[in-house]
Amino acid sequence: MNIALHDRLATAKKLARDAGALALSYQERLRRNDLVIIEKGVQDFVSEADQTTERLIRDELARQHPEDGFLGEETGSCLHGQGVWVVDPIDGTNNYLRQHRHWCVSIAYVVDGEPLLGVIYDPSNDELFSALIGQGAYLNDCRLHADHGNADRVRIVNLGYSAKTELQHYLRTIERLFEQGIDHRRHGSAALGLAHVAAGRFDGYMEAFINAWDIMAGVIIVREAGLWVELQTRPGGYAIRAGVPALAPILV
Repeated sequence: MNIALHDRLATAKKLARDAGALALSYQERLRRNDLVIIEKGVQDFVSEADQTTERLIRDELARQHPEDGFLGEETGSCLHGQGVWVVDPIDGTNNYLRQHRHWCVSIAYVVDGEPLLGVIYDPSNDELFSALIGQGAYLNDCRLHADHGNADRVRIVNLGYSAKTELQHYLRTIERLFEQGIDHRRHGSAALGLAHVAAGRFDGYMEAFINAWDIMAGVIIVREAGLWVELQTRPGGYAIRAGVPALAPILV
C-alpha cells in the first residue's frame, strides 16, 4: 500500500481527534447560550463551532498536504489536487446544538470520486472509526468483522431523511421495513449511522439525498468492514443504501 496513504490516514486520525476536542470545548459556550448559530435553511443550522473546527482541519491539511484539494461543508471547496479531502467538521449539527450525543467529525480522502480512506470520530464516546482501502475497517484499535447474517436476523435499520426528497418515499421505506418485521431509527448523523453499520449496531443505512461530506468516510468504512454499499449520483449529491446484503431488496 502506498506509504503516502498511510501518512494521510495518520494525519486524518489525529485531526479528527483534535477537531472533536475543539468541538466539545465549544459546548461549554453552548450551555452558556454564548455560541453564534446561523440558520441556513429549514432544519439546517451552522454554528461558530462548525466553522472554527473546519478551519482547523482545512489549515492543517493544507500545511501537511498542499498538493491535495479540499471539499468542506462550511468553508467551500478547492477541488484541484492529487486527491480531495472531503470533510464534515460536525456531522449532526442539530444534535450537537441540542447537546445530544449523536454527532461526529468525518474526514475522507477521495481520488477520482472514490474514497481511499476515511475517519469518523465520535467525541462523546471517544470512538474512532477508520478504514484504508484494502486494509480493513477499525474501531479504535479493533478490526471490524461484519456479520452478514440472513434475512431472519435483520432487525434494525438507520434511516436519514432530506427535505430535498419526497416524504412519501421515506414513509414507504418505513412501511416496507415494518412489513418485514424490521425496526428503524433516525439519529440525524449519516456519518455516524454508517460507522454504526460497520460496527454491527445497525443492519443497514439508507438516505435518498445526502451530501458527499456526510458519507464519503462512512462509505469506505462500511466497504472495508465487508458490507454492501450502493451510491447513486443525484444533482448536488447522492442517494445511499448500505448494510447487509439481505436488505438490498427492501431498502429501495
